[in-house]
Amino acid sequence: MKRIALLSAVAVLALAGCPSDPAPSNPEQLWLTLDGSELRIKLVPVEPNPF
Repeated sequence: MKRIALLSAVAVLALAGCPSDPAPSNPEQLWLTLDGSELRIKLVPVEPNPF
């Protein structure tokens, strides 16, 4: 019984270390754009149209 518990614990630890999806990459450049008002801004991955 202890052997089964040990094997299942090792299997769980081995599976926990495997990533399911590759990490999404960050954009190379971020741009500031207005976020609904003149006082709030946000970062966007594409260049916004000029004002």
